[in-house]
Amino acid sequence: MKFANVRELKNKTSEILRTAEKETVIITSKGKPRAMVTAISEEDFEDYLLETSAEVQDMLAEALAEYRSGGGVGLDDYLAKRKKRGG
Repeated sequence: MKFANVRELKNKTSEILRTAEKETVIITSKGKPRAMVTAISEEDFEDYLLETSAEVQDMLAEALAEYRSGGGVGLDDYLAKRKKRGG
C-alpha cells in the first residue's frame, strides 16, 4: 500500500494510476486518509454498477416481491427440471 497526498494526486495522476494497478494507493489530505485508488477490471466495474444502482436494486426488490406473492420455481427445482430435460 502506498500513500499520496492531494497535491501529488494532482501533479502525478498518471503515475498514481499506474501504481494503483499493482497496489492500493491511499490519498491523504492534511495527513488524514480521504480516498483509495485501486485497480478495477471491466467485469468488476460492471458488478459494481449493478450492485450500487438504485434502479437495479428496485427492480430486484420488485421481482422478489412478485415471486414471493405469486409463487414461482425455486432455483433448485428449476435446475432439477433442466437436468431432467437434458439442458
